[in-house]
Amino acid sequence: MRDEEYELVPINPIKKLERKIEELEGQRAGNVPVRELGENVDKLNEQLMKLITVNINLQAKITELLIKTTEQIEQVTEMTELLKRASEIETSNEKEIKIDMSPVVAELKVLSSQNEEIKKGFGELSGFMRKDYRREMISQAINKTGAVQK
Repeated sequence: MRDEEYELVPINPIKKLERKIEELEGQRAGNVPVRELGENVDKLNEQLMKLITVNINLQAKITELLIKTTEQIEQVTEMTELLKRASEIETSNEKEIKIDMSPVVAELKVLSSQNEEIKKGFGELSGFMRKDYRREMISQAINKTGAVQK
C-alpha cells in the first residue's frame, strides 16, 4: 500500500455545510427563486429588444408616411392652382381661347394614384398597429413584468 495520510473528520460540520449549500440554492428573492429570477430577467431583456426593434420599424414607417403626405400636400396645392387658372379662363369673356385640359387631367390621374398609395400605406400601418400593439398584449407584458418585480 501507498503511504497516504488519513485524517478523521467529524461528520457534523460536513452535514452543516451541505445544508447551507442547499439553503443557498433554494434561496428566494421575494417570492421568486433566484434561478427563476435570472430566467425572467433574460426573458424581459429579450422582450425589450423586440420592442426596440418594433419601435424602430414603426418610426421608419411613420417617417415614410410623413414624406409621402408632404409630397401629396404639395401636389394638391399645384392641382388647386391649376383649377383656379382653369376657372379664371372659363369665366373670361374671350371665348376664342381654347384650353387644352389634358395637363389637368394628367395631374389629376397622378394625384389619384398617389392618393391610392398613401391610402394603402395608412392601411398597412393600421394593420401593423392592430396586429402588434393591441392593448391586451401590452397589458399582458406589463402584468408579466409586474409579477417579476413583486
